[in-house]
Amino acid sequence: MSKIVDIEKIDKKLSKEYINFLLEEKKSKSLSTFYEKLCNLAEKIKIKPSSKMAEKLNKDIAFSNINATSVGVFSASILVSFTFLIFSLLSLYILKDTGIALLFLSLSGFSFFYILTYPSFNAKVTKIQTGDEAIKIILYMVIYLKLNPNFEGSLVYASSHVKGPLSNDIKKAIWDTQTGKYKTIEEALSVYMSKWVVWNEDFVRSINLLYGVLIEPTEEGRENILRKALDFMLNNTREKMKVYVEDITGSINILHILGILLPVMSLIMLPLVSMFLNNMVNPIFVGVGYLIILPAILYFIMNRILLKRPSAFIVPDIKKHPDVPPKGKFYLKTFNKKIPVSILLVSIVVSFIVMSYGIIHFVNLYFELKEATPDMKESLLKKEASITFENVLSSLSITMGIGFGLYSYFYLNSFQKIKIRNDIKNIESDFQLGLYSLGNYLSEGYPIEKSIEKSIEEYEKLGLSKKPIYEMFTKLIKNIKNTGVTFKRAVFEKNYGIINYYPSVLIEEILNVLCSASEKSSVLLGNVAKTIGNYIENLNTVELKIKELLEDVRSGIKMQASFVVPMVCGIVSALGIFILNMMVVISCELQKIEKSFGFNIFEGSESILTSMVGSFSKMMPMTVLQIIIGTYTLETIIIMSVLLNGIENGFDKISRDYIISSNMIRALLVYFVVFVVSIFLFNTILSSFDSSTMFKCKLI
Repeated sequence: MSKIVDIEKIDKKLSKEYINFLLEEKKSKSLSTFYEKLCNLAEKIKIKPSSKMAEKLNKDIAFSNINATSVGVFSASILVSFTFLIFSLLSLYILKDTGIALLFLSLSGFSFFYILTYPSFNAKVTKIQTGDEAIKIILYMVIYLKLNPNFEGSLVYASSHVKGPLSNDIKKAIWDTQTGKYKTIEEALSVYMSKWVVWNEDFVRSINLLYGVLIEPTEEGRENILRKALDFMLNNTREKMKVYVEDITGSINILHILGILLPVMSLIMLPLVSMFLNNMVNPIFVGVGYLIILPAILYFIMNRILLKRPSAFIVPDIKKHPDVPPKGKFYLKTFNKKIPVSILLVSIVVSFIVMSYGIIHFVNLYFELKEATPDMKESLLKKEASITFENVLSSLSITMGIGFGLYSYFYLNSFQKIKIRNDIKNIESDFQLGLYSLGNYLSEGYPIEKSIEKSIEEYEKLGLSKKPIYEMFTKLIKNIKNTGVTFKRAVFEKNYGIINYYPSVLIEEILNVLCSASEKSSVLLGNVAKTIGNYIENLNTVELKIKELLEDVRSGIKMQASFVVPMVCGIVSALGIFILNMMVVISCELQKIEKSFGFNIFEGSESILTSMVGSFSKMMPMTVLQIIIGTYTLETIIIMSVLLNGIENGFDKISRDYIISSNMIRALLVYFVVFVVSIFLFNTILSSFDSSTMFKCKLI
């Protein structure tokens, strides 16, 4: 059988000359990302890596989507790291602040690691993403070769319908052939084969199989080759995707346990640090760590993990749907009219209304503390630590205000879009059976219009008239009959084409292929429809396998995001006040014991309470501590929801916003109930002591 290139003879170790060729190819591209621009700028200082490191960086860059050089990457990592190191030293010697110095020192190490390893990470992600792209390229080539036995034409057709690194290389090979750089398309493709073997060897084997169609004399032989090429690609890629999913399952479990569950459980230490270690550890830094640093690290790691998730489906693009509201707005339906309303404005108003009591309370507290004497400051902070309705309401209103603001934003941004998106997903799921049904009638020789009508009748007989695909076929046949247009115009006409109501990339591509095939024979169109149906079936199998492998992780995260995390955080938030009040009770009892024995240890010196927990003037107000814990709860819910959506739907923004809003409202309810019940129970325990009224004893 004729081949473009013998895979067994390809040097899979890759020569330096070939790596340099790939790097030279990249230099012709413009700098599009901040990372590329940073590396290009840093390259001017020319800090060269070791020869071994340079070789590895060059290989990673060559097989990634990055336009940079090894010198640029290494120089950028040194430059940014050194900049943060200078800030760290300035903070230590000028500001005398160890906490900020350690923060900049951490950023120095992190930036060096991130910039230096990003090409390697990007190369791995690119390799995984080419699996999905390779299937689509082979599918489009098979469909084109069924209609027109022209190998170069099939490459043009496939690369025009698929986006990604493989299709970009194919376009470049076609261009090089047309400009005379290479004599034939086979010669141009062979230049990129060594790179494609590293990305996806099965893709190269399938390309070689398809090339054999050109010399196969019989129709049956050509059909077998086309089927074999697509099946080979689908089956092998499916197995590889299973391996990728198994790899990221371990990473997700580690992130989930060490990055989310462990910090949530260790929140119990936050009230203790605030009370007992305020002289050694600034509670503000603990708050910054939980509210900013930890969520940022978690999001960074989570995003890296999710980028490695193989995706079998394209996210539905619903922007063109007539019922989708403008970006940043939702439709308010009144008197049969749709009025676009700003989502951000509504969210801010909702948040401000709920937070209003807490805002007034903390603004007053700030100015009172600013003008207070040391004794008054102690008194004010003690008051903030007491269990009163005012304190509970002030801290809860801030947490709930932020939570309801976030809920409003994510819910309003998704509740109208999610229905449209789900309808499209349902049609995509049903498309497989619809195509098989349509393909069977077309293969029998019926014209396209009659085949659609028979498919509709079949759905009615089976009681499937409520299926989205039935509705789609019905709209399509009405368009053809009522307007008297061709199948292609009934689908893609700008004003009345049915594609306007089903703005799915997958559906659009399939209908586009069917329209092209409809210009040939019905039998050929039937074969194409069945081929696409087989393709969708394999995609469904891959996606179901991905979800099956990640089911345990998914269900665990869902339970913790909606119940466990807000419950633990609600208890911890109330626990801080309880512990401090218990210290008051214990100190009062110790003072009584002291007096009963005639001792006067603390006379003229510090109080028992102060000796136990330190000065109140250095302690974080308990109400502020509750807000920190509450805000961290909301951040954790968002991070876990994004992770959950990434597992279930990849990078679908609509489902992401909807999952965040669903988990957010449940978490707010759980947090509120648990916090209020915990405060009530703790206060009941304290009320059993005679001295439980906050600061009833004169301890200072």
